[in-house]
Parts: sequence; structure tokens; C-alpha cells
Amino acid sequence: MLAADTLRYSLSDAERWAAFSGDYNPIHFDAAEAQRLGLTGLCVHGMRAMLDMKSALSTSREKCGFGAEGLMFTSRLREPVLCDTLYQLPVRETLRDDGVQLSASLRHVQTQQASISSKLIATDALVLPPVMQMNTLGAQELATLHTQFLAVGSPVVPAWSFLDAVLFRQLVNAPQTLETVHSLLPSVQANSLGDIFTLVQVVQTHHETHFSPRLLTQTEQGQRFGAIHYAIRPTLVMGEKQRGLVLLAGIEAWQDGEPLMSVSVTLKTGPLTE
Repeated sequence: MLAADTLRYSLSDAERWAAFSGDYNPIHFDAAEAQRLGLTGLCVHGMRAMLDMKSALSTSREKCGFGAEGLMFTSRLREPVLCDTLYQLPVRETLRDDGVQLSASLRHVQTQQASISSKLIATDALVLPPVMQMNTLGAQELATLHTQFLAVGSPVVPAWSFLDAVLFRQLVNAPQTLETVHSLLPSVQANSLGDIFTLVQVVQTHHETHFSPRLLTQTEQGQRFGAIHYAIRPTLVMGEKQRGLVLLAGIEAWQDGEPLMSVSVTLKTGPLTE
């Protein structure tokens, strides 16, 4: 077990992440809405809290020094991460037949309840399926996003953490992510997941990122980036609108024909009405 850092998130952390990602879910900003949903206070975005877990796991991975053709980060979001509350972030190393598994948990200092559990393991090289519709983020746009991203937290971050955040941002704001939802609920007045966040309760339950080890390098202010291409997978929708839906959204990115990252996000909504 490696030493655990102590963390405390504030409303400012939520505001900075929302400004970057476009996720303005009211449970992060509206105390009355948070209480209505059974929370004792405002909570920070799970994706924001995961940034610290990604950095901790990447640092531990560098110390372990295990090689890999591909890396897989998986995270389960179990409980809301409350603002103005102390949390610990212990990292554990576990020897397995296929290498070292690194796991981290964000734990409430007083209750020791885990709000988020994450793992980083070595895996096969990332292989991306053929795409029907390609999108591009240019070098200048990536540089601008990187500057905005560094304002969220640490000035030095692993490249994979930045790209993961960028792809989540594209999922939240791209109309393609909701195409399947519109086909099932044509009268829902939303153009993106960001709109859904403001209309109905939405919580993220799982996050999975398969990425190239080359993205373990650190990025800093003024970093130069080459253009990347990405494709958004059709969103898988399960459940019933009266009880709430489960959305499985995915996105992949590559550069110069080389796979960089594949991201899968599972979201659970509250009841939807047409």
C-alpha cells in the first residue's frame, strides 16, 4: 500500500471542470437540488475527482516500470464526492501473472467509504474498429483546450489524462452522442448530453479508457500537439424512460493512423418524460 494523499474539493473545482467539459449538472451547483436528491451537500464531478486518481496511478506506474503494449484504466463511481469534505487517495500494487495491477480508491476520511474505485493494468495493444464518420481536432484547438484543462487542476498532467478529458468533453457536447436517444425519444428537447444534464438527474457509474503507453508522458503549459482524429460510437440505450435510462457512450481517437485511445462511459438518468 502506497501513501495516501488527502484531498478536499470545493465549488471552484466543480466550476472549473464544468467550464472545460460543458457538464453543468445542477447537483454540482444547486444545493437545493442536491438535497432533493438525498445528498448532504454539493458534490464535485466524478470526472474531476478521477483526474487526481489518474495522476496517482500514472506516478505509481512509473515507479513500477512494467512494460505494456497497451494500458487499461477502469473506474467505478460508487458514491458522490462531496465538496468541502476530506478524502484520502491510497494506491495499492498487486502482483499478477500478467504483471502489476495498480488500484486506487478515493475514500471519505471519516467513514472510509470508497466513492470511486479505479485500476490501471497492462493489456493488449489498442486496436480500433473501422469508422463511418471521422472528426478532427486541430493542433491549435488542442493547444487551447490544453490551456483550459490546466486551469482545472495540476499544471503538469499525464498526456492520457488530458486526452481522456478531451474525449469526454467531445462526448458531452457532440450531437452525435444523442442520436440514438432522439430515435427513441424524439420529443426530448436536447441537442447534447450537456443539455440532458440540465434537464434530468444524470450520474456516471463507470468509466473505461484503453490507451497507448506513449500517452504516459507528461504535458505542460505551452505543449505543442499534432492534430488528432476521433469517432463517436452510436450510444447504446437500455432501460425504460419512465424509470430512467442507462446510456453507454463511446469514442475513439487516433493520430497519423496510430490508435491512441478508446473511451467508454456509462451514465444513468432519472425518469424522462416526452
